[in-house]
Amino acid sequence: MGALFSRLRLIYQTLKSISDSFSALSERISRDPGLPIPAPSRSYWCLPHSPLDGLDSSSLPAYADIVIIGSGIAGTAIARTLLDSSSGDKKQPLRVVMLEARDVCSGATGRNGGHISPNSYQDYSELASKYGAEAAQAMIRFRLAHLPALLAVAEEEGLLRESQARGVDQLDVYLKETLFQHAKNALATYLEALPERRGKHEIYDAKTKLGALQLSPLTAGCISQAAGALHPYRLITGILARLLKVYPTNFQLLTQTPCTDIVLSADGQGYRVTTPKGTLTTAHIIHATNAWAAHLLPGMRRKIVPMRVHMTAQRPGRNLGSTGTPWTGTRAFVFYPGTTMFAFDYLTQQPNADESGSTTSGKDGKAEEGYPAPAGELMFGGGAMLGGRAEAAVLDNIGIADDSETDFEVAAYLGGAVERYFAPGWGEESGTPTTTSSSSRESATAGGDDGWGAGRIKAAWTGIMGLSADGQPWVGRVPQSVSQRADPVSEANASPSLARPGEWIAAGFTGEGMTHAWLAGAALAGMVLGDVKVEGKVKGPLPPEFLITEKRLKEADIEAFLGDAGSQ
Repeated sequence: MGALFSRLRLIYQTLKSISDSFSALSERISRDPGLPIPAPSRSYWCLPHSPLDGLDSSSLPAYADIVIIGSGIAGTAIARTLLDSSSGDKKQPLRVVMLEARDVCSGATGRNGGHISPNSYQDYSELASKYGAEAAQAMIRFRLAHLPALLAVAEEEGLLRESQARGVDQLDVYLKETLFQHAKNALATYLEALPERRGKHEIYDAKTKLGALQLSPLTAGCISQAAGALHPYRLITGILARLLKVYPTNFQLLTQTPCTDIVLSADGQGYRVTTPKGTLTTAHIIHATNAWAAHLLPGMRRKIVPMRVHMTAQRPGRNLGSTGTPWTGTRAFVFYPGTTMFAFDYLTQQPNADESGSTTSGKDGKAEEGYPAPAGELMFGGGAMLGGRAEAAVLDNIGIADDSETDFEVAAYLGGAVERYFAPGWGEESGTPTTTSSSSRESATAGGDDGWGAGRIKAAWTGIMGLSADGQPWVGRVPQSVSQRADPVSEANASPSLARPGEWIAAGFTGEGMTHAWLAGAALAGMVLGDVKVEGKVKGPLPPEFLITEKRLKEADIEAFLGDAGSQ
């Protein structure tokens, strides 16, 4: 009888734990994400700090035509498009203010994996099932367009070397034969639908070239595709530095300046934006805050949910990248260690020192000080398996907007998994360099006090991604049901070239901002500039499925999306 009661008690405790976990998750995904934590974990990308962080003392203007909230990739794409597109308007050039709650580019863009890795064949069938074949193809092409677009932007801005922007060979690595077979079938379906992609992928299995790729012999196979890698922080801060130089009277960036409230202006013709430094009025507010969008837009709660993800910068094994044709900094990897696409890890590698620039841009756009040269650091993130706890580890971080800490289990997993993916090709541990020249390359802050870890892991940090309730970004004019504010009563703008006053959004990139946010931001800027006269229609490549509409808001269900994601 005692054994029976013990068994019943165990069953009860298990079920109660599941129920408690679900209740906690439901509460987290419904709550206000608040403002970004003032002191986040230290991202390897964000050191040394950009001189733009010194702009927090700038005074707040009384008026701006457009206020952009957020200084990441989406906000920067919006600002660049607005300013460069309107630069010929000599009579009334736009006045744009960008507000950043913390340091410049300190959100997801400055904390990500540094990869331009479009999910293509992996997602095509699911997208086609949900949206139809034609829409799915357009959505995939939109993702693919980000690789040439971002490389072109880096070149146009003169930031190719500084940002390390480059094309790389990506290898999608599958450890389980069943998932590898599924991936090959998915690739075949994808290539039938997008025939222009034929010849862009190569399939490797245990009988071909896996050994030459230095992958673990446990690998079932991999599929290659073209991708990109870059230093996201330096690209974005470099662009913003140029905008500040070229438009000194029309563009203002204020760091350490969160937007704390938005109300209609006294005359009802615009908005009053409140910050700790005072208030300003504006005709247009653009929310480019991704995971934090629901703080100022209550109707986006349960539509964009914060989710904490983990990243590391690690020293590579001494043998990695050195056999056959050297590949340091020229490859990216997505590892699928389990039996579902739901669980994956991702890896890019910084180039060698002689392949990257070593200057940084200041407010005037000129080199001010040297960046520490890269040393082939592995930028590794995820936390896919955790000994079979993948789902629990992911769910525990959904609804979390605190990027000041790392999860011990996930950080420990990341510290060990990367070597296992390449063993025995990893070789001996490199450890901390001991020579003077190597030590100088390791320094990440002025004065040489880098503070990085001395072992394999140089740095571990977290970032907050904006999880969309249907997996797609939210782009366009914000409905009143979302802002819970009345629209301005006036159709007029101080700048007649703009669309009617209102609030706008480009957010909810579900961890795929590098293959969605730039072109989404540019498209949104076009809407604000008045290029789109009819609500619900877009010009250019932006898929209409990304538009924020009442119908989509009603249908998007975060719990259903999470259930579907976990079954993939």
